[in-house]
Amino acid sequence: MDSSPTTFTTSELAIAADVGSQTLRYYERRGLLPEPPRTRGGHRIYGPQHLERLLLIQQIQRLGFHLEEIHGLLKVREDPCESTEAPRLVEKFIDRIDRKAEDLSAMRVALARIKEQALAELQKCPDAD
Repeated sequence: MDSSPTTFTTSELAIAADVGSQTLRYYERRGLLPEPPRTRGGHRIYGPQHLERLLLIQQIQRLGFHLEEIHGLLKVREDPCESTEAPRLVEKFIDRIDRKAEDLSAMRVALARIKEQALAELQKCPDAD
């Protein structure tokens, strides 16, 4: 049985996504996060789709993409027919991710080399056992 909530208040969504409530409002103003329905009292009520989208935005940001780029990608995701540029935009994202993966792989190799050199040098230290 799934115990995840079906709706979230602003503070609950902020906690679930580990962001501030002002970040949610900012994303709404920028068009990154659809404005949620409101209660009669005017409180925002977010659904699981808001959390999913918010987590996707964060994941894409961690890859180094800017909010304007993310906005474009989200538009393609919502309505691929809106722009003939959709495939090109998505390919641009894929290319950047591939380059980042190559950079990370090269960095890993360099760090492993530094580690091995450090271990070898430690063996030469007088206190090494």
